Amino acid sequence: MRFLPFLALSGLLFAASCDEMSKGVETQHGYRLVNHTKNQGETPKPGDLVRVHVTTFVGDSIMQSTREQSPEPRELMMPDLSQMEAGRRVPPLYDGLYMAVKGDSLTIYQKVDSLIEKNLPASLKKEKFVRYEVVLVDVVSKEAQQKEQEVAMARFAEVETKANETIKAYTSGGLTDQLVTLPSGLKVLTIEKGNGAALKTGEQVKTHYYGALTSGKMFDNSFQRGEALSFLLGMGQMIPGYDEGTQQLNHGGKAFFFLPYQLGYGEQGTPDGTIPGKAELVFYVEVL
Repeated sequence: MRFLPFLALSGLLFAASCDEMSKGVETQHGYRLVNHTKNQGETPKPGDLVRVHVTTFVGDSIMQSTREQSPEPRELMMPDLSQMEAGRRVPPLYDGLYMAVKGDSLTIYQKVDSLIEKNLPASLKKEKFVRYEVVLVDVVSKEAQQKEQEVAMARFAEVETKANETIKAYTSGGLTDQLVTLPSGLKVLTIEKGNGAALKTGEQVKTHYYGALTSGKMFDNSFQRGEALSFLLGMGQMIPGYDEGTQQLNHGGKAFFFLPYQLGYGEQGTPDGTIPGKAELVFYVEVL
């Protein structure tokens, strides 16, 4: 008798799921889709960039979630499904997104076949569907992407010029009176402290950065990509000097960090040799 409430609940959940599916429509490639919002607008086209949140369920178990990986939406390029190889399974996510518009919330159902079942844990092998809960946050057309890239490249050129000038001034000793040296050995040249809220340890922060050696050679930056770097502040996700330097700023802050090798990539440098051992690093950072 003690199992009856659980069985009854399971039956209700299954019935609710079946009822929801009955309200949906079939996608081009045979998946079941329920659009919970049905906003007005244009659907994505091949080559468009979409920003989405996706949580994948089998039964009540979460198999994967973009929100757990990052608070930012996942960016995907919409493929031309007509050009896919014959016999290749069309991913349900793309099939559903082609029937949605910006702001829509979707549920997409995929039947569990023998291939999917093979990769499921034993406790889930009796489930009939994989369920994708999807939010289409944004759609960026190819034309808009091109404009974004042009803006990003112009911003990169501006930052690169500023970084090269600052590095030359630093190596020639011209910034001595402007630098603040922290107990760790990190040197900070604050351009703007920032008028936004103070940053807190454990906070998810977003920064744009330009990283170079003191020779002026750039090894990485976020400006060309047009995508800021997101990380948990003070939680060891970044090299020590970058983490410590960012904590000196507020939202909206801008600064140059000069990292002794102990606060960067150490005596060994990076495995690919991009950053040599015992290299002092320079970062220009903007906190969003």
